[in-house]
This record gives sequence, structure tokens and C-alpha cells, in this order.
Amino acid sequence: MAVLTRKSGYNIAECFRVQSEGVTPVTFMRVLPGTVIERVTVRIETPGTGVANLTVGDEDDADAFILAADHTAAAGSIYGDATTERGVYLYDATSKGGHAKLYNAEKDLRLVLSAAGTVQGVHQVFITGYRYDLG
Repeated sequence: MAVLTRKSGYNIAECFRVQSEGVTPVTFMRVLPGTVIERVTVRIETPGTGVANLTVGDEDDADAFILAADHTAAAGSIYGDATTERGVYLYDATSKGGHAKLYNAEKDLRLVLSAAGTVQGVHQVFITGYRYDLG
């Protein structure tokens, strides 16, 4: 088998400050084809109030990266550092293994709450991975 081409990639390390908007998804990053997301972590900067959980995912799955996490947790609380807090794109409970998500099409990464809180929180969303130019 011959090697037809070689594509170089580059690392992605981004941090977004995202203010939740209740049940309205907040898009904070557009990923392009050839993007691999290896890790998503959320840090509570300013807790919200009201009974609601935050999730991080994409257009296809709202909690694919971070499962339901308490948006009223104390400032400095971190979600996604424990494997059981990660969604299906980054963790498989059956194999107990970590995974990465390769995007084959453009998608929006989003943070959303399960209910409208009386005060919306501010969250720091850390994304790490890499990207290849598939063109």
C-alpha cells in the first residue's frame, strides 16, 4: 500500500468564557472537518442560581462532552476532569476507556442549561485537541 499524501496538523488549546442563557444553547466554537476534540473541561467562574444543570455538546448531542453538571456549584468547581462526568464522545462506560471525537462536518459546540435559572452563571470551557486540513 502506498502513502498518497501526508497532512500536517496543529494543536488546539482554547478557553472560552461562556455565560449561560437558560435553555437557549450558547454556541461558543465552530469546529471544521478534520477537527479532533480530545478533552473538554468546564470550570465554574460565577455560579448561577435556580435548579438547573449545564451540559456541553454539539448540534447532534447536547451532553456529548459534559454530562449534567450543577451550574450552582461553588466558583472553581470543575467538571470533565473525572471520566464519569464526560459524555459519550469522550468516555465509554462499558469499555471504561477515554475517546476522542473526530468531526467529518462543520458543527457548533454549545453549552446549555436544563432549565432557566434566575441568575445565569459564567463558565470557563477548555477545549483541547488538534486539527488537520482535509482539503
